[in-house]
Amino acid sequence: MAHFTTTITEFSDKENNRTYMVSGHTVQAPRLVIQKRKVPSTLSATAESHLMVVYGTKDAEGSPLSSKVVFDAGVRYPADGQSSDVTAALAVFRDFVASDQFTAMVTSQAYVQ
Repeated sequence: MAHFTTTITEFSDKENNRTYMVSGHTVQAPRLVIQKRKVPSTLSATAESHLMVVYGTKDAEGSPLSSKVVFDAGVRYPADGQSSDVTAALAVFRDFVASDQFTAMVTSQAYVQ
């Protein structure tokens, strides 16, 4: 398994859907990572992968909310596309997510400058 700074434990593994629990997960405060994939069956099909982080949250009084915090990243690419294009697009995505501008987008819904 790749190195993460977050501790995860596999919870469920179905054919193209895997769920992990993050440290601190409880029924009242869910902390999950969900990975889904669509494996192309032909070279002209599209490969898809999604990664979702789901966290339970509370209101100002400390009561659990039914709505969750959800970060969802998805990637789609033609199976017969050039891997260098996928790698280049991934580099831009990773650069954006690692930036302060992404943090500003999340915390204040600001557009990238």
